[in-house]
Amino acid sequence: MSVQVTAIKIGVQDLNRSKRFYGQGLGCTIDQDHPGFVSFSLGDGSSSSLALHPWEAAAQDADVSPEGSGVSLSTSSSRPAKLWTR
Repeated sequence: MSVQVTAIKIGVQDLNRSKRFYGQGLGCTIDQDHPGFVSFSLGDGSSSSLALHPWEAAAQDADVSPEGSGVSLSTSSSRPAKLWTR
């Protein structure tokens, strides 16, 4: 099975500052810009997008405490088969 990353979601403390960093600093093109959410195209050759959300909203979406400092990884599949087997 081939794995394809289509979206990267990051929870940030300061959405406006992070938007400037990825947009102006790294030159990523803004796809969507809403209060509380911004997404970027990662450029030619990439089918992935980068989405920034406020820290608390990202933690709530991942069903983890906003007090944490770790990483949450999730998967999405249109296929009902198991994604992980051990």
